[in-house]
Amino acid sequence: MRLLTEECKVDAAIEYQALATPAPGISSRYFKLDRWCKAVFAVIVDTLAAAETVICEVWEDLVNTGATGAAIGGATPTATATITANTNATVLTATLLAVAVDDTITINGVVFTAAAVADHPNLVFSQAGDDTADALDLATCINAAAGQAALVAAGGAITAAPALAVVTLTASEAGEVVMTVVASATMTIATVQAVALLEVEDTALSAADSWVAINLVGPATANAAVALVRGGSRYGPAGQHVAATDTDE
Repeated sequence: MRLLTEECKVDAAIEYQALATPAPGISSRYFKLDRWCKAVFAVIVDTLAAAETVICEVWEDLVNTGATGAAIGGATPTATATITANTNATVLTATLLAVAVDDTITINGVVFTAAAVADHPNLVFSQAGDDTADALDLATCINAAAGQAALVAAGGAITAAPALAVVTLTASEAGEVVMTVVASATMTIATVQAVALLEVEDTALSAADSWVAINLVGPATANAAVALVRGGSRYGPAGQHVAATDTDE
């Protein structure tokens, strides 16, 4: 059986860097698909505030323009995806500020409500202390048995970690759960990490030997990195051109 690194070609398309808006945003170099049947760009974005978005587009060109971090002239978008803050994210934060009775935070449809007295079995957390104390009790409520049971029923377990007035929400099992979170105005929700996947097949391109690149447009306060995986080799094992490698078979 061939190794995964023989089946797929893995490349860094965009190194971790700040985004830019408006267009043209930031873009990768072009990568050729002549020996590959398909390609997937994996986009990882951080630091998105409510209502902010990152627009991801895969571009095709029949020649290698060599464009990096500049407008991609003459290219045609072939796949698009939009990452929206606090929607289907993998890591988020909630920053508490003077939470009031009956304020709520909703995680994947599960509602946690603030009250003067905590009642964790009924998804109620205390807002009777300062912001740090309230954040601690919110995290405790989310991590309690009733909170976890409700979250698992809604899609998967989520771990809450408090630090001062901030609660960080992370999928308990990496790669298996995404989160959509909304809250009252006293709890500011922000996206720490979100992922988009954009896949193209050679049959969707203008020519089998086309070149593809990815372009990202988003808020300058956000950052992103992109990896490219090409698969379906037409000519045998892939060759990885990297600084270091190891295989444990």
